[in-house]
Parts: sequence; structure tokens; C-alpha cells
Amino acid sequence: MTRIGFVGVGDMGSRMAARLLSVGHPVTVFDIAPQRVADMVAVGAEAATTPAAAARDADLVISSVMSADIPSAHLAADGILAGLRPGTVLAVTSTTTPAILNSIASAMPPRTHLLDAALVGGVRYAAEGALTVLLGGDEEPAAASEPILSSFGEVVRVGPLGSGVAYKLITNVVVMAAEAGLREALDLTDLLGGTYATALDLLARGPMAAVVNRALDRGNPRPVRASAADFDVLIDAGGAENLPICAAARKRLWAAATAADSPMFYDLTTHLTALPRYRGPTVGTSTTS
Repeated sequence: MTRIGFVGVGDMGSRMAARLLSVGHPVTVFDIAPQRVADMVAVGAEAATTPAAAARDADLVISSVMSADIPSAHLAADGILAGLRPGTVLAVTSTTTPAILNSIASAMPPRTHLLDAALVGGVRYAAEGALTVLLGGDEEPAAASEPILSSFGEVVRVGPLGSGVAYKLITNVVVMAAEAGLREALDLTDLLGGTYATALDLLARGPMAAVVNRALDRGNPRPVRASAADFDVLIDAGGAENLPICAAARKRLWAAATAADSPMFYDLTTHLTALPRYRGPTVGTSTTS
């Protein structure tokens, strides 16, 4: 089996690494949170003390870190690139910008290979092996890595290096604007004296059904702050002047993210993330308020 290094075993990465372990791949993991590493060791992974150590003996390294952590996880003195051996493939699954991916590409050691493997889908999809992997990169390393990446779901080849990152951002324009639009629809519900239960029921009957059902799914956790941070990446890539709808949606989503202590995605459908004058803990725990 292929020896894999996995850097970043949070909500998504832990589910992905577990799937690799379940089919027999040896997996060495690193995360900035020691408990996450301990949890993976408990299900059969090996622990590494740095990203470089996770990469050192691997044939394929998969990184799944938050956008803000990408430079340090990959480019620091003890980062992933410091541990890569000739012939090793690095697949970056994080949501990031072409510029950040290019900074990694320009620093890759000789005779190593970089792929971008952006992901579509949330934690539930990662656990079920139902993600969509947007794979970009050269043919040979992509072909060699595809059978392993298919453990996460359907692999879609989208073009040369950078294509996975680009198409992920393109899909995020629609998805994330819809997320902020859902919150704003409920803001209007408050302003017009309606109920969330009725508004959500009606929205779920139309083209917003997938967004509403995703927001109401408490088994598919995602912090609102993580969605807001993805908006930051999107704006960094495209520019606020070119993406005015996204720029406005980012403002509303960040307001929701900071409305309470670490609200989750389903809180977009509650009064916990409502406009300040409608916000309140007594109505913030139920989607029927």
C-alpha cells in the first residue's frame, strides 16, 4: 500500500485520513492541535511532530489545513516541503488562491510533484467518501494519485496545476453567495414579521432547497467563521471590485460569524446570527422560531 503523510486532521482531514486507514494505507499525521493527532493515533495512524516529519517517508503527502495556515505548514523550515523526497507527490486540498499555490510550486524540491486537489462537500461527505475532488496537475502524478484520492469520493480532472484551486473558487461564488443570501432572507423575515419556520419551508420548496437542507443538517458541522474565511480567500483571488456581490455577502457572513461564540453553519437559520435587534439566545436555538 502507499505510505501517506497527512497534514491537518481537523473536521475534514480527520475523516479523510480515517478513510485511508480503513483501506489499509499507512498514514502518518501532523496537526497543530495535539489532541487531533492523538485521536488519529487511536484509530491506527502514526504521529509526526512536524509537517516535515509527516512528509519524510511518504510517497504521497496530503495537506488539509486552514487557508491562513498554508504558508507555515508548507514553506516553514519544518514545513512539508522540507520533508519531501524525490518522487514524492504533494496534494493540496485546502481552499486557497492561485497565488498561494504558485508560491508552493516555486519552492518545491527537485523531482517532487505538486497537485491541487480542492474539495467540494462538507464533513458528512468526507466521512462517507462522497466528496468531489477537483484535481489539477501533470498527468503522471495525477494518474498515480487518483486511485488514492478516490477514497474521498469522485475525482474530476479539471486541467493543469492550479485548475483545482480555480474551479473551487468559481463554485464558491455561487455556493457562498447563496449561504449569505439565506441569512439575509431570514433578516427580511424578521423585518416583515414572519417566522423562520415558514420562510425555511418555502425556500426549501424551490431552487434554494440544497442550501436550506445543508444549513439545517446538524450532522454536517462547519463553523460560520470557516465559511467567512473562505470568502476572504475568494475576494483575495478575484478582487472586491470585480466581485461586488461576494464582497457584500462576505460582510454579512462575517457579521454572522462574530454574532456569538463560534456559531455553527446551522446557526445561519436561527436568531443567533440575526440582525442585532432581533438576536437573542431564547430564540437562537430553534429553526422554528
